[in-house]
Amino acid sequence: MATIRKRGNNYQGIVRRSGWPQQSASFPTKVKAERWCRAIETKMDKGSFTDQSSAKKTTLSDLMVIYLNEVTALRRREQSRQVERYIIKRILREEKALCGIALNKLKPAHFINYRDRRLLQCPKNQIATNDNPKTIAPSTVNRELSVLKCIVDNRIRKFGLPFNPVNGRDVKRLAVNDERDLRLTHAEIQRLLDAAYNMRNKLVGPFLELLFETGARRGELISLLWQDIDITKRTALFRDVKNTRDPNKILNRSIGLSPRAITILKQLPRDSLRAFPMTANAFKLSFQRARNNANLKHFRTHDARHERVSNLVEAGWPMLQVMAQSGHNDPKSLKRYTNLQANFLAEQLARLG
Repeated sequence: MATIRKRGNNYQGIVRRSGWPQQSASFPTKVKAERWCRAIETKMDKGSFTDQSSAKKTTLSDLMVIYLNEVTALRRREQSRQVERYIIKRILREEKALCGIALNKLKPAHFINYRDRRLLQCPKNQIATNDNPKTIAPSTVNRELSVLKCIVDNRIRKFGLPFNPVNGRDVKRLAVNDERDLRLTHAEIQRLLDAAYNMRNKLVGPFLELLFETGARRGELISLLWQDIDITKRTALFRDVKNTRDPNKILNRSIGLSPRAITILKQLPRDSLRAFPMTANAFKLSFQRARNNANLKHFRTHDARHERVSNLVEAGWPMLQVMAQSGHNDPKSLKRYTNLQANFLAEQLARLG
């Protein structure tokens, strides 16, 4: 039953119902208090009432700390833990006003404001000028919004929130144009490989050439074990590969090895469990020097993957075969990696007569 009592200049509405936690709120008039009590009782009768008393006492920062301990700390990949931890701690440190808002008070407008402000900020340790106004990339802002959405989703039911205020419908994500359409000529690829083979680290050249040959990700190749390479069957098994659909699920995949890839692997020393016993950073530093020496500063390691996928499509491979080799689960993702050269398209048109 509902009780209305006067407290000073306000009226307090109290709803007590068996099987439900007691609810109370204060209002400036008795009419508003009665209206609130009727609304609460109606929701309880329909079974649609959610108790938000805990949400009133919990702030976004409290929820972020819970997420750090319950979700981030348990992620299998160290890189995933580091990235997520960095994003959350930066928001806790620099967005104290947003983090101090109680969960039941959070609105999409708060995160729209965060998104728009963040876009105008300058990256850490960089100085913006009139000629070069450096700002945070849209993809970075989208990634931060996704983390915030996951943080709220983690406890949305426990705190009785009617919806996630960081949802993509109300807080529109920014348009991102990060597709790479870079294609190297055969001469440029050879120049880059020559520079890589001349590095002091003798694993850099074979490693880079295998990236071109297999279309594998850098992390996959660095983690490749000799026991997972079958020279006779010309296959390689990548363990615990990137899995965006379920980051906590272990996923392995096998790929085919080209004749050139087999030759490269046969020439490598087998004095370690891994085919390439070096760290990702060691390769990165050597690769940067190699591409500078080859005058290809715009080329990235991941572009070798784009190059291989595009080669396979141009060679006439069916989509399912290309996806099996590249490890893509979604044709839309595969399309981002396919950059067909104009001269190839011209040759295909010529075949039509």
